[in-house]
Amino acid sequence: MEYKVLPFSAGIKSTESVGKAAQQLSDIINEQAEQGWKYLRMETLVTSVTTAGSSGCFGFGSTPAVTDRTEVYVIVFRKE
Repeated sequence: MEYKVLPFSAGIKSTESVGKAAQQLSDIINEQAEQGWKYLRMETLVTSVTTAGSSGCFGFGSTPAVTDRTEVYVIVFRKE
């Protein structure tokens, strides 16, 4: 059994409905189905990215490390 995971982010304008986002998801699922992939589910991946801080010059102007948390949505497919 094989698995495939694709990122998903709906690209809609403020004037468009959520139906546009659903259509984008449906299009991806149908494209993958044509290639033999079966849709399993959508998942949320949470990642943390830490940017190193700076010690500055003799401690002046130092900046702390910053950790940003990001959520990414992915679509999971399976092929037997």
